[in-house]
Amino acid sequence: MRIFILIFLASLILAKILLGSVFMYQLKADPLGLEGHAIASELPENSEGETKDQTTTAKKQDFDMDFLLKKQTDLHHQEEELAKKKVELMAIQEEINRKIESLTLLRNEIRSQVNQKKSIEDAKLRHLIKAYSAMKPQKAATLIEKLDINFAIELLSKMKGDAVGSILTFVEVGKAAKISEGLAKR
Repeated sequence: MRIFILIFLASLILAKILLGSVFMYQLKADPLGLEGHAIASELPENSEGETKDQTTTAKKQDFDMDFLLKKQTDLHHQEEELAKKKVELMAIQEEINRKIESLTLLRNEIRSQVNQKKSIEDAKLRHLIKAYSAMKPQKAATLIEKLDINFAIELLSKMKGDAVGSILTFVEVGKAAKISEGLAKR
């Protein structure tokens, strides 16, 4: 029991010291109770302590001014760098826009050529259709048998049904069946 009382008293003393320290810190009081007013009143106005304070303050202001000037110079350099990069980016953007424009023109030209090639191929196919339709079915069947199956399907799909029927009767049975399947899928 006696140990508990000693611990309790020690904690009370510690709490008193801590609270006193906090109180003195908040009042910004001198820990020894000497506030310096008496000492300051005894010294003449142009004392050495005051000169040191002024020197310290002046040095701090010089340091702050140097720091601010350095920061201002750094910011100025950064602004110059940003301006240079902005000019470079604008040049790159203009180049990209020119390339996009040239690619668009090229794409349109390619589309035009593809359409032109398709119309030429369609004209050739129409010509072949007329030629095969004008031939005798036996002669047309002989030629159809020698053609690629996909091309034969495309050619016959554009012909009239009567002409296709008369030609397929003379085509070899296996190939005629494949052509018929291809025509049905179209």
